[in-house]
Formats: sequence, structure tokens, C-alpha cells
Amino acid sequence: MNENNYKINWELILKREIDYLSKKFPDLDVKNNYQNIIDLLNNNKIKYKIMLNKNDFIGYAYIMDSVEKSDRLYADIGFISSKKINEVRLKEFFDWIADIAKKSGKKLMLNPVFNGNDLTEKYLENIGFKKIVRKRMVIDLNEYKYNSIEINYNISGIKDINEDLYADAEYESFKYTPDKILFSNKREDRLKSVHSLFDGEYGEILNEASLIIKNKGRIIAALISAQLGFDRAFIVSLFVKREYRKKGIGKYLLLSALNRLKALSFHYVFLWVNNENFAKDFYLKNGFKLDNYPEEIIYYLNYKK
Repeated sequence: MNENNYKINWELILKREIDYLSKKFPDLDVKNNYQNIIDLLNNNKIKYKIMLNKNDFIGYAYIMDSVEKSDRLYADIGFISSKKINEVRLKEFFDWIADIAKKSGKKLMLNPVFNGNDLTEKYLENIGFKKIVRKRMVIDLNEYKYNSIEINYNISGIKDINEDLYADAEYESFKYTPDKILFSNKREDRLKSVHSLFDGEYGEILNEASLIIKNKGRIIAALISAQLGFDRAFIVSLFVKREYRKKGIGKYLLLSALNRLKALSFHYVFLWVNNENFAKDFYLKNGFKLDNYPEEIIYYLNYKK
């Protein structure tokens, strides 16, 4: 038996998933982040599907528009137990969300299936989902020694940065990499994301440790740092446009930022990197190590009308 948009208590339905994620990511306010979704689900403002077998609750799925990126939908699927998973049930849920995504012509983004197992992973692969694995890296500035490197470009801070030009340069730099999926196809969405970035979405921007490099007035590379805590900093973004790579620009930006962060008495610097991105080796060569923080996994499918 299956029910679509039937009045149920989503706070109770999602409690196990929220508890699991809260333990996995103790530094995040998972419960608060889910509260808006729960409210929308309880008021039938998000499409959802629940799966029942007689009186036995099997699982759930919901799908909704992205708040920040209008070119995609986000979906979540969960089972009460991995023992309840089989191909028939997976097909029913995935056919449902895929049909909605196809009609919308948007990218379909999916969290890892809650209580998923090896069958789930294999099923996702077989129906065409691609997977992004992002890992957190860290460098201990107590062990870091100041480095100096010269570069022949116009270097500036970000005090008077033009957010539109920054957004365009960042997108151009990432659109030929595995991280392209993290950016919206729509420029207005990307501009909103950049505005949120500089407005402190990932922490207060550290002007002293953020750099822009220009050539003939155009942004060709940048590094943006933010503050995570009193002794922790976060490299939010580091990019170099493709035609300017292999000239030492990325290394200059990274080492310059680390020098400045160390001088500002930060002890640790974190960043996130796609496991398939060549940048991971670059960071490893320059002193970063893979952190023991849980990796972030995103599945996605592209649909076109």
C-alpha cells in the first residue's frame, strides 16, 4: 500500500534520520535545518510519498525545489530499516522522483538514501546517477612554516570587489571541472550565492587573508577565507581560470593566504575538495591532510526537457 501526500507526522517520520545526521555532523544544527522541511511536509507544501505494507511503515521520499538554485530539485529517500530495501521498493521510489524531475527538466540532486545498503548503491549506479564525494582537508598552522613566492600579476584585496565579476570568473574556472554541478546554470542564481558568501553564509569573510588576481582588469583567480572559530579558518573558494593554470598562481594564492592566516594567529585552516578533482593532490603537496570529518556525498542526474 502506498500513500501520496497523506497527512502524517513528519517530525516523527524523520526523527531517526535527523538523529543519525546529528551524531554524524555534531557541529551542524541538523534539527533546525530540517525544521522548515518538516513544516512544509506537514502542510502538504512539498511532494512526498510514503510506503506501507499493511500496517508496517516501510519508507518515505520527498522532493522539492532548491531554495538557492532554480535549476535543480532536491530529493530525500529513507527506509525504516535496510532490511526493508529491495529492488521493487527502490524502483517505486525512484520512478516517482525521476518522473517529477523529467517533467521539470531540472537537475535531480539526492542525499544518500537513509538506511541504504550495497543494493541501494548498485541500484543508483545502474539507473544513471552520478556521485560526488567531497572531503574535508586541514592544515595545522602550528607546523606550517612561512613561504614566499613571487608572481607578476595585479594582486588586490577584496574590499571593493565587484560581486558580479567575481561570480562570472568563479563559474568560468569551475565549469570544466567535476565541481561544475555545484553551480547553477542560471547566472542570477550564481549572483545570489556569491552575495550570500560575502554576506557571511560560511562565516565572516577575512579580508586580510582573501586575495584577487587580475590581468588587464579582469579577475583571473581568487582565494576567499572565512572565520570558523577563534582559531579556525575556512578557505571557502580558491580558483584559477583554466587558461592561467600551471603558472604558479594557485600556489601563490594558497601560500599567501596561509602566511596571513598564521600571522593572524589562526591555528587550523580547513577546506573542502571533490575527491575526483586534481586540486586534492595540489593541497596535499602544500601541507594539507585529509581530515577525519565525515565525507559529503551527493548523487545527481541531469534532465533536459
